[in-house]
Amino acid sequence: MVLNCESILNQYSATHILYINDLIRSTKHSFVLKMNYIKKVKIDKLFDELDINWNLDPKVNILIGKNGSGKSTLLSLIKNFFRSEAQSLAHLDVNSIDIEIENDDVEQINLCYINTFEMYLENLQQLSENSQAKNDLKTELDVILEHLINDWKNYLLKRKNLAETVTIAFDQKIREISSKETGNEHDFQELKKLLNEKTKQINDIYYYRDNFIEQINHLFSDSNKRIDFDENNAIIFKNNNNKSLSVYELSSGEKQILIILLNVLIQENKPTVILMDEPEVSLHLAWQLDLIDMIQNLNQNCQIIIVTHSAGVFNKGWKDKITKIENITSQSESHD
Repeated sequence: MVLNCESILNQYSATHILYINDLIRSTKHSFVLKMNYIKKVKIDKLFDELDINWNLDPKVNILIGKNGSGKSTLLSLIKNFFRSEAQSLAHLDVNSIDIEIENDDVEQINLCYINTFEMYLENLQQLSENSQAKNDLKTELDVILEHLINDWKNYLLKRKNLAETVTIAFDQKIREISSKETGNEHDFQELKKLLNEKTKQINDIYYYRDNFIEQINHLFSDSNKRIDFDENNAIIFKNNNNKSLSVYELSSGEKQILIILLNVLIQENKPTVILMDEPEVSLHLAWQLDLIDMIQNLNQNCQIIIVTHSAGVFNKGWKDKITKIENITSQSESHD
């Protein structure tokens, strides 16, 4: 949403201060938005032999199954359904797919698909010619990170613009009161209230950014790394010797957790369906155990759908959210 600064400048009443407050409510950590989420997935004749009927939880879903059981294929079907990738659906050999949405509005589903499999690039010419970090990119994770760093910069710019707009609105009212030749107790209390509210709203705008930085610093503390930023606001890291490290110099596990949390952060706390395929790969066990909590700390308005064959790492508080793929699949009936 774009704020109209001219309208704000021309109307200084407390009512319009509250109006600004309403506009940034979705950035506040205490505010939960009305969600559109996936309620049910029904697939007929996957691989010409399996029917799938899966009722989903609005917040957390963990699907487990052996390798080759079809769990990753199911995740791809969900992704391709919302992205209208008909060719991909046809390639996966499925007769039909029906997904039931809360509020029945497919267009309102904000989908975030996170894949952190580490695969070395066979041909660096796959990279775009205008890639600024082309010499640093060695794996697909590096390519993903390069795009995410650009998204991070855009995210910061949005936060900065929103903070500036809020500052303009409050400062106009503050100046109006401060410029009075004589003030009374009511003016003093109103000024104090405005200053406190201004600080609160600015803090709310940057809450998830600060939360992200705090989480990354905590995760990387064992390797003596802390997050920092270059002159272009790109993410870098510093070690105990204050030596700068690019994101491409991180370990595979560090890259993966950075990719996961950046993907969640840039959704800006909007209602989002987050799809994750075996996110535990290469992650430290402690990170695996806290992964869902970390995601929800950055976006309270998300539905998480994870497929994995390592359900044990998600037993910490999420055992009732685990579904075995064999419990939602059945053999398709033959119509010969």
